[in-house]
Amino acid sequence: MKVKFWGVRGSVPCPPSNQEIRAKLRAALERSRVGFKGNPDRFLDDLPQWITGLVGGNTACLEVSDHDDLLIFDSGTGIKNLGHQLVPSHISELFEQFYVTERLPVNSLEPPEGPVRQLNLFMTHTHWDHIQGFPFFRPAYVPYYHIDIYGADRNQIKEAFTAQQNSPYLFPVPIDFMKAAILFHDFPAEGLTVGQFKIDSLPLPHPGGTLAYRIKKGRKTVVFATDYEYEELGPLTEADPKHLATFIKDADVFISDTQYTYLDHKTKEGWGHSNALSVVEMAAKAGVKKFFLFHHDPNYSDEKLYDMLDKTRAYTRLLQKGPPMDIHLATEETVVKL
Repeated sequence: MKVKFWGVRGSVPCPPSNQEIRAKLRAALERSRVGFKGNPDRFLDDLPQWITGLVGGNTACLEVSDHDDLLIFDSGTGIKNLGHQLVPSHISELFEQFYVTERLPVNSLEPPEGPVRQLNLFMTHTHWDHIQGFPFFRPAYVPYYHIDIYGADRNQIKEAFTAQQNSPYLFPVPIDFMKAAILFHDFPAEGLTVGQFKIDSLPLPHPGGTLAYRIKKGRKTVVFATDYEYEELGPLTEADPKHLATFIKDADVFISDTQYTYLDHKTKEGWGHSNALSVVEMAAKAGVKKFFLFHHDPNYSDEKLYDMLDKTRAYTRLLQKGPPMDIHLATEETVVKL
């Protein structure tokens, strides 16, 4: 079982600016004055992560997979790169030839040989940063794909997906032009089984509502909860099965909305997002083994995000007497193996 991050930002996509890249280079050069000993790889390995890598600028998309079973969560702009990986190279070439080069309708493509490929997309909610990547999801244009899309309200989800493509002034390809079989479903209250995965959901407080998902395979559990406000959850009570503290109990991996710093959140209460310190305290009490900060504010630089990570880890060490919870920053293309 593995988890892969394809999009980790919230609100809007945010590629790194020239100023941020320049700041990374400046910081590396300053450290090279005293740290460079002739081995560039060793020098780079010793630099802070905010200098040598990128957190990523795509909006929310998560992959959970194991062999042939594949689950996708949210379709922010990160789903574009996932789609490019999923579509076989020969189909990709056909797509480019017909749609991009010759400007022919995608419907001109003949169904390729091979079995139908099933994809399951689970939507937390339909705010723009969680749906805007779907028009660029290449499997949606390929005839042998069957895409089931789940969420709290199938009609609302279908309306949102259709609306962003229903006008040529907004996007040139309507959703009906997509060749894959695309079906919308209410996520069942009793949960859902896909292959060897068992998936359950939990409604959380956010403007318009949102769903958290708990994914279990064998003895391993992943919980994905984004776009919720911790302060709106109410008092912690493990006896209440509808509370997030119970939903995440003993999870191997908990991926959570932590959009704001603690201080920034004080000026944004009611916006529907959480701060890392409040959520990590709940996660520690719930026995979570590995915690990921997710849905990063688009105004936060990589340096600020890694500073948030350091402060969150330090806070957790104060909370826990034994070994502290394993805490990480969700970064694009990171793979977590369970």
